[in-house]
Parts: sequence; structure tokens; C-alpha cells
Amino acid sequence: MTAHNSLDEKELLIKLQSGDRVSFERLYNTYSDRIYSKLLKLTKAEDIANELYQFYRKVARDKKLQAHIIDTFTEAYSHTEEDIYLKESRELLNRAIDQLSPQRKEVFNLCKIEGKSYDEAASLLGISPSTVSNHLVKANTSIRKYLFHSKESIALLLAALMVKGL
Repeated sequence: MTAHNSLDEKELLIKLQSGDRVSFERLYNTYSDRIYSKLLKLTKAEDIANELYQFYRKVARDKKLQAHIIDTFTEAYSHTEEDIYLKESRELLNRAIDQLSPQRKEVFNLCKIEGKSYDEAASLLGISPSTVSNHLVKANTSIRKYLFHSKESIALLLAALMVKGL
């Protein structure tokens, strides 16, 4: 990033904190692809990352939602390192996973976290691959709802947006 771009970014952040919608849109357009990549890396689940990314694309078009997010961001923003955001994001995801039933949680961990196939997970758990699939669909839905209803997720993603090197 050049010195000029860095100054522009700081100016946009200052304007964003005072509620400037154009600044929000410019920052969103600048960082949206990087955010999606981080979401995918964080969630390790393309469907969840896509859902979250679609939500933030909606934010870019929805002025009322932007106002809410800017308000939430302004309250929650602090100058910390990227690893803190990633740690907090991981904790948020873990809390979402912890809300799952024990079997659904186990299936999710085996397939999404450990990368096991449906057949491998089914064999380990003594259930059918279709049951594994059903558990994953329901787990993804539950996690998605938890994340969408969490004010922390909005603040964390916006904070991550502001961290250099995203």
C-alpha cells in the first residue's frame, strides 16, 4: 500500500466513524474479495462463507443495515492486531458449533474441521453417509443462524476489514 492510499484509507475510516455512507461503500468495495477469502479460511465451509458474504453484499445496498453496522462498529472498534480478530472470530464460530447437539457437533467437526469424507465420518460414528449429510445440512443452518444473529460477528468482520493486510 502506498503512502497516498494509506492516507485515503485513514480519511475513509474517519469519515466512516462519523457515519459517511460513501466511505462505507468505498471500503466495502476495496476489501470485499479479501473478506470473502478470510471468511472461507475461517469457516472452512464454503456454504457458510457464501452466506456471510451474501449478507455483507446486502449490507452494501441496504442503508438502514449500514447505519446499524456503522453504529455497532463505532462502539466496538479498537486498534488491535489481526490475530486477535481471528482468535475472536474462531471463538465465535466455536460458540456456534457448541450450540449443536453432540452428534451433530461430532459430524461437523469430523467433516468440516478435520476434513473427513462422509463415508469416513459415517464409519467412525456407526451411522449412514446420508445421516452424516443430514447432520451437516442442519449443522450449517444452525451455525449460520447463530452467526447472523450475533452482533459480535458484524463487529468482528468490520473490524477485520479495517486491519491492514486483509
